[in-house]
Amino acid sequence: MNSEMMGFDQFPRIARTETARAIYLIDVDTCEIVYMNNYAKDMLQLAYDDESYCGKKCYEFLQGQDRQCRFCRNSQLTTERLFVEEIYQPSVQRYLQVKSILFNYMGRRLRFEILYNFKEDELEQQKKYLDRKLEQIRWVDNLTGLYNREKYNSILREIEEKKISRIGIVDMDINGLRNINATKGYQSGDKVLVKIAELARSVFGSNAFRIGSDEFICLAIDDSKTDFEAKVASLKSKFNAEPGFRVALGSLWCDDCDDIYRKVSQVNAVMEAGKSSGYARLDADYNHKAERAHRLLAEIAAGRFTVYLQPKINLQTGLLDGAEALVRKFDEQGNVVAPDNFIPEYEKNGLINYIDTFVLKTVCQLLKEWREQGAEPFKVSVNVSRVTLIAEDIIKNSIETCREYGIDPGLIDVEITESFGLLEKNLLVDLISRLHEAGFSISMDDFGTSFSNLELLSQVHFDTVKFDKSLTDSIVDNPKTQILFKAAVSMCREFGDTLTLAEGIETEEQLKVLQKLGCQFGQGYYFDKPLPPQVFWERYIQK
Repeated sequence: MNSEMMGFDQFPRIARTETARAIYLIDVDTCEIVYMNNYAKDMLQLAYDDESYCGKKCYEFLQGQDRQCRFCRNSQLTTERLFVEEIYQPSVQRYLQVKSILFNYMGRRLRFEILYNFKEDELEQQKKYLDRKLEQIRWVDNLTGLYNREKYNSILREIEEKKISRIGIVDMDINGLRNINATKGYQSGDKVLVKIAELARSVFGSNAFRIGSDEFICLAIDDSKTDFEAKVASLKSKFNAEPGFRVALGSLWCDDCDDIYRKVSQVNAVMEAGKSSGYARLDADYNHKAERAHRLLAEIAAGRFTVYLQPKINLQTGLLDGAEALVRKFDEQGNVVAPDNFIPEYEKNGLINYIDTFVLKTVCQLLKEWREQGAEPFKVSVNVSRVTLIAEDIIKNSIETCREYGIDPGLIDVEITESFGLLEKNLLVDLISRLHEAGFSISMDDFGTSFSNLELLSQVHFDTVKFDKSLTDSIVDNPKTQILFKAAVSMCREFGDTLTLAEGIETEEQLKVLQKLGCQFGQGYYFDKPLPPQVFWERYIQK
């Protein structure tokens, strides 16, 4: 159908006033081109008398596609107002502004489309526009408007290259987004994501990033620790005021940016530790970790776990000095399962905090019961995983547990293994400082298994250093072990108030050598194996 057959001369005013613009008429139902003006033909390098376009599919002829364009807006056209959009035009290799309106002609619904090209002196402006468009496509998350993971990685590289002196990092993850999507629909989940982005941007500006489906990062570059902590507090306050979602948040401030990627990993671990404590409040039907958390809590409630106590002995007097609490699990037949057969699984799944919390509560309950029966108070060590201790509220919750049972936190000794040496220095120092401020004592477990032990000792104060069983095993026959042991005991004495304890004592020969070297305390099968609480009470306290 050419213009005369269609009666395009009924629209002479439009044609005359838009001669500097490309004009198309397209059937919205068939996508067939009905008319082009000469300017449109110029763009396509067609002769003015060439009518071969008539009846061709617009997406084939204009865009070089074999199917309807993904960006097609034909369904949104109305006869009431112009629809304005931007379309990339391959013939001129740039975006053009397009205005379209729908009208009916002889039973056909036609799209009247005008493409606005740019004059030569506007090309530079168009180039800048395209650069911004490409940057937006590359760097910006479409849903939230925040910068995306690629931009975030670019910023990290800049931080590393410029050696920024101070940085604060916030890692955030939505608890239960999958549940929201499943129960309320993806539109509700998207609203939550947009809201979180809005709140993050309101505090951290352009340094807020969406780096995953439900994970966000905020950076405070060259902020003081006080300013950064104020921003974190402000963001938490904003999140707490929103009832529709929970956000797991981890934060870390550093006074140097060496190994920025390790610091990012650290703050992610803090966030994950906080998130794991919330699994029990999530709907198990829509969250696998929540399902495992519910199952673990049900096993704890059913009595599948218990705490054994192994005595700690004063090597000079032979008297009881305290105990170490060790968790045990019963299988379905009632047999005891050793920790090595279940602890690694809970650490891997991020659920170890429920075990650690159970042990602390059990210890506090035992100390309360024995105190009420007239026993003198004594200190009990608890093994607490790194994942548990870096959780945001764990120290506060531990204090509340002690208060619930009326137990002085000074009776609880927190054992920290060498794996804590993997934590960022500022995080580690702050963690142990807060534990001491809360009244807990701190022991370094497994001393002698790694050089990182010495680095840990140089960074923080420990109340007790526990020498690993591997050293005790060779203490009798290996002179080098004796030299190392003697030097370490002397070093702890130089610290002023750091006690020493040898693990894994099994023979009288080992005991005598350790006494000679000045080690103060010990535990091991030579004295006793880990015992059920009732047996421990009868053997060490009741008498």
